[in-house]
Amino acid sequence: VENYHVIELVGEGSFGKVYKGRRKFTGQVHQTVAMKFILKHGKSDKDIENLRQEIEVQILRQLKHENIIEMLDAFESPQEFCVVTEFAQGELFEILEDDKCLPEAQVQAIAKQLVCMLSHLVRALHYLHSHRIIHRDMKPQNILIGAGGIVKVQLCDFGFARAMSCNTMVLRSIKGTGTPLYMAPELVREQPYNHTADLWSLGVI
Repeated sequence: VENYHVIELVGEGSFGKVYKGRRKFTGQVHQTVAMKFILKHGKSDKDIENLRQEIEVQILRQLKHENIIEMLDAFESPQEFCVVTEFAQGELFEILEDDKCLPEAQVQAIAKQLVCMLSHLVRALHYLHSHRIIHRDMKPQNILIGAGGIVKVQLCDFGFARAMSCNTMVLRSIKGTGTPLYMAPELVREQPYNHTADLWSLGVI
């Protein structure tokens, strides 16, 4: 943490709290980042080892795509884990909450933005699935919008993501995976599923 200034709390994800931070000056331009802290308190030794071995860090390290939030750093202290990623301005959820009613003059412009946003999400999912990774928690809160409105859309929060082995086509559902409102029926019923579960969630969004 000594390499970063923690500025303010910006939200809570499925696996921890997220803060806006800034990398301390090291001869380069200051960089605004998102810092996700996952507390060890209350977790068993097995849970902590699982966190250390898998989840976001291992998955995000594999990914490099303009529509997927980029991991910049990761470290562990006696009290917590921290995953540092690039910072985006806001969630799609916040925009939907703020702009429930739009003036008629804005409808056409907003429609074009939504088409652009959808194409970004489809590209992100295609990239994930081609690398045999399923997100499993697609929802507006996990879709980040770049500065200046809906210009660059990025998928984040890989706390529930799962990598499929080369020989695995279907996964067994795990209780507590994902957000019920956006979950595919097979996940809700705890039945076998594959990458199409993400496509269902995108359709709901």
